[in-house]
Amino acid sequence: MIPGGEIGGVKGGRAAAIIRPAGCQKRVIVVVIGPMLQDRKRAWATILAVSVFFGGFALLADLPALHRGFLFADQAVYYAMAQSIVFDGDLEYTSKDLIRYREDFWAGPLGIFLKRVKTAEGEKLFYSKSLVYPLFAAPFVRAFGPNGPLVFQAVLLFLLLAMGFSYFSLANSPGLSLLHVLTFLLASVAGVYAFWIAPDFFNLFCVFTVLFLWLHKRRRRESGAEDSGPPEGRLHRFLLSDGSDYAAAFVAGIAAASKPPNVAVLGPLLLWALLRKKFLKAGGLALAFALSLGLLFGANVLLTGEWNYQGGDRKSFVPRSDQGFPLERPEWTFDSSPGKVMSTDQYGPAEAMLPAKFVPVNLFYYVFGRFTGIAWYFFPALLALILFALGRKRLEQWLLFAAVAGEILLYVILMPDNYGGGGGSLANRYFLGIYPMCLFLPGIKVRRNLLLVSWAMASLFLSPILLSPHLSSAHPATHAKRFPYTLLPVEMTNINSLPTTTTPSAYRQQWGDPGDPLYHDRFIYFLNDNYNPKHPNENGWWTLGDRRCDLILRTSFPVEEVVFKLLNNPRLQNEITVAVEGKRQKAVLGSNLWGTLRFPVGGGFRVRHSHMYRIRIRAAKGAMPHYEHDRTDEKRWLGVFFELVPVPAGTK
Repeated sequence: MIPGGEIGGVKGGRAAAIIRPAGCQKRVIVVVIGPMLQDRKRAWATILAVSVFFGGFALLADLPALHRGFLFADQAVYYAMAQSIVFDGDLEYTSKDLIRYREDFWAGPLGIFLKRVKTAEGEKLFYSKSLVYPLFAAPFVRAFGPNGPLVFQAVLLFLLLAMGFSYFSLANSPGLSLLHVLTFLLASVAGVYAFWIAPDFFNLFCVFTVLFLWLHKRRRRESGAEDSGPPEGRLHRFLLSDGSDYAAAFVAGIAAASKPPNVAVLGPLLLWALLRKKFLKAGGLALAFALSLGLLFGANVLLTGEWNYQGGDRKSFVPRSDQGFPLERPEWTFDSSPGKVMSTDQYGPAEAMLPAKFVPVNLFYYVFGRFTGIAWYFFPALLALILFALGRKRLEQWLLFAAVAGEILLYVILMPDNYGGGGGSLANRYFLGIYPMCLFLPGIKVRRNLLLVSWAMASLFLSPILLSPHLSSAHPATHAKRFPYTLLPVEMTNINSLPTTTTPSAYRQQWGDPGDPLYHDRFIYFLNDNYNPKHPNENGWWTLGDRRCDLILRTSFPVEEVVFKLLNNPRLQNEITVAVEGKRQKAVLGSNLWGTLRFPVGGGFRVRHSHMYRIRIRAAKGAMPHYEHDRTDEKRWLGVFFELVPVPAGTK
């Protein structure tokens, strides 16, 4: 409140705040809140303003500079594919593609997916991701260069807001309807993916469109809007016709071609028609779905010679200092360039699936996990599931719930060690294809108090992400290294797919003599930044000052004891605390003195042949020797140095 000021009340039936600062009675600032809650024109103006604002960023931002020339996650391959489609009319990877990509983004394309195919002209390399998103984004890349994909997504954002507003305003005030859709996007990480050159936001849009086209007419009848007279305009008549259902099925085919598990969104449409004994309509829906799906997979066959873009001789390439990408130089080939085999031929469902006991474990992680839990990253979805469970249910809602549950189980069962999208993902990016189904799952009436709850959760868990979407996307584990995320369970089944894997010094760290038989059977994964990266001349790690270092020890053999060899920094009487699987021990060490702690352990958290143990290490006092002693160049902030010795079971 302004000292000496005056706050006045309501005029003309609208909520208005009138602030008159002392000494400036003739200056009146009126902030009108009420009109947007009742005025459709103001709501549409807000939709346009939001879209234009994002569109302005998409058009004017220097994306290569923002990304520092490096596209993280899978963005590089999608951008290169869009370039190849629009400039070459194909999906073939050549040295020309690499040069063209480097003209926009000078680092990378790191992690690019390529496959080798034998053709009549000989062996060729093709991009091996779904062509759907690059195909739709390609015209925008032609017009706007590296900003093109974001301009495309600005258009999608406008259409999504328009559809959501049209749907929910059937039973709610205009402002509340718009706020509900904005909450769906912005009180979750969904909106952040609009900044990615990747298909995730596109997938969300496609699934959203399917549900809007299918459900709009049904909710309009239930809301009594038909009593106000016949629909005006060709678009309204289309939305109320059976044609919108067939269009929904056609878009579902696009969504499934982009990401096959998205086929789940077709289920409610087909089952609704079958349960209503509308067999001809069900056949028409299946045909519309098959048409779009067939066209897109057919295009992949036409351009690459194969229908399965994830199968065959396929690799993901990450260059080394001594060798780069295939065709970057004539002698660098598909075989010689550093690449990892990433083919469904080698990694099918049988190899991927874990024992059934891990299904409930992964479902728990799926909802409450530190890095992927929808309770924190997509809270409106969790709220929608709760409202569905507590409310009255129609047939369409049961079918939507079945689709949500089915697709989640599909990921959890068939991709149990990577259901969230891989190490470069922010939260669970695969959930974006499921998220719109949660929005349409409860009744159409919006509860204002629940919107406040969603924003309260977003302020607690997502504010650092939402206020810096580019930085959070480039470093997707940063937010999870601080409170309140440090209180949440770590997804142990996804140890090799967590966002922390994007930090090389934190991922699959090894130590000791490479000739040791156990050298390749033990690894350390750091979960936070409270460590000093391993020095080449050291056989362990220094923790970072007086901060707690959180890590996971993974072995491929059963361990009966974990031994810690500890070295104190120059501080006197330093209390060192070590915890293994919740069991804690302490040691007080003098300046630069060694100590040993031993922890008897069991099998740990077991996944296949792996045994994993949660470890926490902390020194009460940190030291920076370079600034405290004249005879050392040690500038690191040292806590306690530790060497790990996992003792195999049965060797003592």
